[in-house]
Amino acid sequence: MKEANKILVYGAAGVQGGAVVKQLLKEGYSVQTIIRNQDKAKQLNEQGIDTVIGDLADPNSLVEANKGVSKVFLQIPVDFDLEKVRLYFHQAVEAAKSANVELLVVNTSVYVPDQITDTAAIEIKRELINYVKQSGIPYIVLQPTLYLENFYIPGVLANNVLAYPVPADESISWVSMEDLASFAVYALTHPELAGQTIQVCGPEALTGKQLAERFSQSLKKEVHFYSLPVEAFEAAISPLLGKETAAGLAGLYHWIAANTLSLPQPEHVDPVWRSAIHGTALTTWVDRAIAQGFFSE
Repeated sequence: MKEANKILVYGAAGVQGGAVVKQLLKEGYSVQTIIRNQDKAKQLNEQGIDTVIGDLADPNSLVEANKGVSKVFLQIPVDFDLEKVRLYFHQAVEAAKSANVELLVVNTSVYVPDQITDTAAIEIKRELINYVKQSGIPYIVLQPTLYLENFYIPGVLANNVLAYPVPADESISWVSMEDLASFAVYALTHPELAGQTIQVCGPEALTGKQLAERFSQSLKKEVHFYSLPVEAFEAAISPLLGKETAAGLAGLYHWIAANTLSLPQPEHVDPVWRSAIHGTALTTWVDRAIAQGFFSE
């Protein structure tokens, strides 16, 4: 039997899924997740989260994970083995369909434009969206721009330089993972909004220079922005994420560099959603990050 307030959250042990879980638990919802590691499962159990041992490659464990839940929050791990990723989301969606869930909320973790691109990171998410739409499950799709938490990547902020592979003179509306979680929880708790695709971005759009100015203000020292060449970014993250993933993300940033002006801006957020989720300004986010020890003044 389904529990009206029980929600399956994929990636509950990660940063994005973990932020969603935190807000759901705070609001009194029951949360279930699927996880491979027994030790991590125990840690999640201690936080009040029900766990099923398994993963996206195991259809039987996905069926088990969907038992008893009314809604699902789905996001797919960053991976550029496209056949494997297709298998993941096909099986996850089919498990939700078999369980007759009331709502499937999908986080693409990237903006997916209307026009077809030659960028794998975007097109695999387009396939995911289309598969969900064709499944017959009531759905809401969330498409965030770029996460502010990318500034935590080692070396991005160093020696008073904020180096990131986006144009210096074009505005981007960054969004925090906490704000994405707020959009996700709003979606999960408003099934009457099914059928919508929501652009998720922050309350302000900032150029590289403006990013540096706000970091300078919070850190109380002068910070300069440097538009890092995508190739240098790829080389830096390759040891952390592997060559295949680094190359896939580099492809995404090449697309962003050429299409920054087409990214969603604050005014593109549906007014109904923005009235409920105001979003976090950059200075507020940086101040919180400093308090949490991510950046040093």
